[in-house]
Amino acid sequence: MSLLFCRGKTEVQSMACKRAAHNLAAHTTNLLGGRTLQQKFYENRILDRYTAQEAKKVSLRQLVLFGRQLTGDKLIASANYVRTELPVRLAHRISDFQYLPYIAGTNPHLRTVYELYWRAFDEFRKFPVVKTLDDNRRFCDTMRRNLLEHSRVIPQLGVGVAECASLVAQDDMDAFMHQMLVSRISRRTLSEQHIELSEQFDGALRAHLGLRADEGVDQMRQAPSDFATQHTGIVSANCSVAQVVHDCAERAGGAVEEACGLPAGTAPHVVVMGHTDATFMCIPGHFAYIVHELLRNAMGHVVRRYTGRLGEGGAGPAFPPISVTVCSSRSDVVVRVSDEGGGIAASELPHVWSFTHPLKAQRLHDLHAVRRMEARMGEDAPPAGFGLPMSRVYAEYWGGS
Repeated sequence: MSLLFCRGKTEVQSMACKRAAHNLAAHTTNLLGGRTLQQKFYENRILDRYTAQEAKKVSLRQLVLFGRQLTGDKLIASANYVRTELPVRLAHRISDFQYLPYIAGTNPHLRTVYELYWRAFDEFRKFPVVKTLDDNRRFCDTMRRNLLEHSRVIPQLGVGVAECASLVAQDDMDAFMHQMLVSRISRRTLSEQHIELSEQFDGALRAHLGLRADEGVDQMRQAPSDFATQHTGIVSANCSVAQVVHDCAERAGGAVEEACGLPAGTAPHVVVMGHTDATFMCIPGHFAYIVHELLRNAMGHVVRRYTGRLGEGGAGPAFPPISVTVCSSRSDVVVRVSDEGGGIAASELPHVWSFTHPLKAQRLHDLHAVRRMEARMGEDAPPAGFGLPMSRVYAEYWGGS
């Protein structure tokens, strides 16, 4: 399996979300609980003002360039940009929920996500303009709490979609799930980038002022006019492909050994070849999630196919190695993962990217036991058939495939 990453591309903002939402049904769903009709009308009028706005596109390069020569004024400008963007993006997703068929909209798991989104929308739209560094710290605290609360979203979405899989057309429910996840990446990227830049800025400012870590922030309410930092937040301008592959191979190998009851160090080895010195601009956490999922799947298939060979042939690995080939050009980076696990069954290939095919839906029910999930490498979650579709969402979001 191969992945293509395009250097410097902007976000993928698919218009399929609205078309899919309208295809789901012409009926709206009452998801607002015990509110009166007047309250619901008023709240939707507020929502309409935000859904009339388009989310602004942001590229990795823009995120990196903004962090260079970061001053207090630029940090405050960043806070206000994020403060105004988050409610717009949340409003579009709330609108998508309201176009679900009644039977899907009353699902308790989907309703939980809807209510989380509505509370976050209401909180961010009411957050006052950020004027000082203290205001920014309070805004970052709000975003951190929001990120933690929304770590429930993926399990709740997964179970809700699984329970509605037989009630709503598969293509429509897949499109709904896809757009929910795309939008989630966009919001978390904006929030996490700003939080990280703020923490890096405050750390540098504290060092500049000679303050200890245990001293208060009274002296950090305003940065000197000539103070600036050089940071890139959660983005890596030169992420080493080979290093990420090696790190993911170690994590994936340990997970497969534990799941399959193998002795430590006996998982299939990973061999990296090609342009092993290749680097590219990315968010390492997103790239690592994709690589980890591919390697974990490859190792799992190889182990299941060759498990009888364990210990045969004397020293050396018992399983055929997994090859990772890296090809880099000025515009693209291609990562190919090759294994001898026998491949994906022909009957499953048409559904490998689906979230809601009946075979996948049965496995998504396993997310009932998962309280929090952030789609990060190495999370302790059951193999619910979620990894490959989510990996594709990450890749396509940044212009890859």
